[in-house]
Amino acid sequence: MVTTADAVVVGGGVNGSSIALHLVRRGMKNVVLVEKGHIASGPTGRSSGIVRQHYTLEPLARMAHDSLHVFERFAEETGGGDAGFVQCGAVFAGSEGMESAVRSTVEMHRRIGIRESMLSADDIRKMEPNLSMENIAFATYEPDDGYADPSLTANSFAEAASREGVRIQLRTRVTSIRTDERGVSAVVTDKGEIATRAVVNACGPWAKEVAAMVGADLPIFATRHPVLILQRPPSWRTNIPVWIDLIDGWYYKPERNTAIMVGSLQNFAEGETADLEGYSTVPDYTEVERYSEATVKRFPIMEQGLAQGGWAGIYDMTPDGQPVLDAVPEVPGFFCAAGFSGHGFKLSPAIGKVMADVVTDGKATSYDLSLFRYSRFRENRLTRTAYEFSIVG
Repeated sequence: MVTTADAVVVGGGVNGSSIALHLVRRGMKNVVLVEKGHIASGPTGRSSGIVRQHYTLEPLARMAHDSLHVFERFAEETGGGDAGFVQCGAVFAGSEGMESAVRSTVEMHRRIGIRESMLSADDIRKMEPNLSMENIAFATYEPDDGYADPSLTANSFAEAASREGVRIQLRTRVTSIRTDERGVSAVVTDKGEIATRAVVNACGPWAKEVAAMVGADLPIFATRHPVLILQRPPSWRTNIPVWIDLIDGWYYKPERNTAIMVGSLQNFAEGETADLEGYSTVPDYTEVERYSEATVKRFPIMEQGLAQGGWAGIYDMTPDGQPVLDAVPEVPGFFCAAGFSGHGFKLSPAIGKVMADVVTDGKATSYDLSLFRYSRFRENRLTRTAYEFSIVG
């Protein structure tokens, strides 16, 4: 059976769901969201869920800032949806040699409206007496940051999209994408064909495979990212912020007042590509040991903590750790929103809006997306940053 659509979004993660919702809000009456599993069944469902604004690239900081405002009023923005957002603040701790670069970033953040302050070593000690100050010279503090529930967020976007007219086809696998002299002409699935002139590739680690269906080379590779959940001892059941350790390369997210999630800030290399279908979804013993040791080093009180388990997700990485948010010029009607390298969740409200701009207007009207253009890889003009740890959440 052949159906028609003004646009087809491939991928039912948090960004695909947000894009579908914003396309219909931009006036597209016939939008289809295709997902091979269920909503958030891919990397979204195993995201850390951190919502923070600290980015060294101004377009990303602007997106994160705008997205935070959506998380703060999520029910209003989605017509009753819930993201499970908890506003606990975030602290970014650095060493003496990093201070100049971080101060420049904080100045940029303040200029665009992000609330962020510099903390001295004494300020940090007062904020968290259980923190080891080894090598920490300063920190920044964003009081408005926090964390949310990624699966709940994605499903809320999808439910809002459905209420507003998006057709959602779950357990539907895209097998090919047809093109003609005008560009994209149809999406072929194992449930039938959808005639369309616009396809948004929001498939995360599978985006390279989908792009290849139209002859596009998207240099995305998958890496595995474990997180460990540790129960905090009874003497440390206080409200804490998200802690991001720029020195040793770890992040610590509160799990309410009883536990803490720990993950690595390591930027992965292409040689570490994970098996998309066969990677281990749980931390192994070595990882549990390493993550626990890192936590005890930074928070010695966690000697009294207990491991509660964890999981491992996958990141859709690019060579420069930045996403592709662009039309593919060689294939009219084919758009990519992928390669988020671990920071797609927190940006998802803004990604939905900006990709709807690109699809409907032919250009971004809210943010400068030139740093995230598709052609930068073949031009060998990758997007670099002064310091980066952006694969969190």
